[in-house]
Amino acid sequence: MAITRDRFDEVRRRYGDVGSWAVWADARPGHGVKDGVGDLSVLDADRDDEVLETLRADVVMLGINGSGAPTPASFSNFHDPSSRANHFKLRHAYRGTPFWGAYLTDAFKGIESYGAKRTIAFLRAHPPLVREQLARLDDELATVGCDDPLVIVFGADVFGLLREHWHEGARMVRVPHYAHYLSKEDYRAQALRAIDEYLVAGPSA
Repeated sequence: MAITRDRFDEVRRRYGDVGSWAVWADARPGHGVKDGVGDLSVLDADRDDEVLETLRADVVMLGINGSGAPTPASFSNFHDPSSRANHFKLRHAYRGTPFWGAYLTDAFKGIESYGAKRTIAFLRAHPPLVREQLARLDDELATVGCDDPLVIVFGADVFGLLREHWHEGARMVRVPHYAHYLSKEDYRAQALRAIDEYLVAGPSA
């Protein structure tokens, strides 16, 4: 089901500083693997409303926690072309798959981050904060129009927290975090294999 323009605009207004969509521009030949990752014209419905046909609410991709700083432009989360970012692996992993166009966001927002492990330790020490954050995530996904989506979770740490504190019946599959030391080819292979195995085995996997 495509995202309507009204819903797209509402998501951009309310969550454009923290959320995005799994759509990226192509890298230009000879310009390196990260080229085009930060090109947000592919998510500009004012320029081309056909982008709405690409977006979907039945698949969600979840990271751990944003940096806490506002993103420089709407939907720029997960579209960082800088040398420190590895979002190009997401582009390579999901292009040409049924998961392209998924909604992208972080499970937890605005929490000062000192690296994934310390952030997770902080969250585990504060269960009420985890529940509060996940209630906000529910509101965000409702705005997107998600109804029992397939949730692709980046990494074991956030997956564990979600299994403990989020909806028992949520359809979640854990894939490697894109920051892992894997080539983009290996990352795609491992991520898609994990999703395929989950879809075959079902939620008990």
